[in-house]
Amino acid sequence: MEKISKLEATWLKKAKERNKTIVLPEAGFSERIVKAGLECLAQGIAKIIFLVSDDHDLDKYGIKANANLKIINVKTSELRDMLASALYEKRKEKGVTLEDAHKLIDNPVYFGTVMVDLALADGLVAGAEIATAETFKPAFQIIKGKTKETKVSSFFVLVRNNEQGEEVYVLSDCGVNINPTADEIVEIAKLSAVSARTIAGIEPKVALLSYSTKGSAEGDDAIKMREAKAKLDEQKVDFEYDGEMQLDCAIVPSVAQLKAPGSPVGGKANVFVFPNLSAGNIGYKLMQRFGGFKAFGPIAQGLRCPINDVSRGANVNDIVQAIAITVLQD
Repeated sequence: MEKISKLEATWLKKAKERNKTIVLPEAGFSERIVKAGLECLAQGIAKIIFLVSDDHDLDKYGIKANANLKIINVKTSELRDMLASALYEKRKEKGVTLEDAHKLIDNPVYFGTVMVDLALADGLVAGAEIATAETFKPAFQIIKGKTKETKVSSFFVLVRNNEQGEEVYVLSDCGVNINPTADEIVEIAKLSAVSARTIAGIEPKVALLSYSTKGSAEGDDAIKMREAKAKLDEQKVDFEYDGEMQLDCAIVPSVAQLKAPGSPVGGKANVFVFPNLSAGNIGYKLMQRFGGFKAFGPIAQGLRCPINDVSRGANVNDIVQAIAITVLQD
């Protein structure tokens, strides 16, 4: 395993204390997923369920099922009828027939997501070989939000070493919502503050980002972030926030003094909420590729049970960390 940050070490340590089971639906066709699952078993990070579509998919690894490892063939498993029936009950109002449900269960991601829904596993991690949408679509259909009002979103944790130690930031939403409304920005900010504390281990200082600072420019996105800040003002939240503001105002104290004097987060923000998916996705990749940050995510927030995606460029350590994070989410 490659050298890891202090935050990653913390995730692994805490995950080992939780004794959770994570299902990996890409095990039949992703070597990285299999290696990450085996590494988690070796370190005691989680119990693992490998889903395959052929009994011989894992032969080259020479592994056998045991108390901490289950290998399930989604085509022949005795769980199929139960999972299909459960999926049918969840989706019949949307026109899904029992026959449709049986076909969907052939897809390992659907199979694994229904397992999580029925508490046969505590969480799911996918995305090494499939697109983010393929990971999250079943989750949005089956797991859904913690409440009917919850707006499910995603965040990234960005980590970099510097002379003072580790820099840790939370960026949201970089993976799910294309163009959230002001009300949805409020919910994203609130969920991101929780994620900052529970996953990133930082006390949230939330900046609602824009190309405008405190009315310096107009336009739909600037107005939206301004409205989101006003809506947060009406709620009794337990974290510091401000907006709308430009990124330099959010992280550079001297700029904050000029552009937003007296701001509770200006110059020291560590949670960035973006106005749309384009800005968020581009922003985290710039930090990752040009800034030398490690990027972990997209991590879903607001789901009733933890389902998480990894980048198709993720290495084995990235996937191990995604599994550990999933274990830590309630």
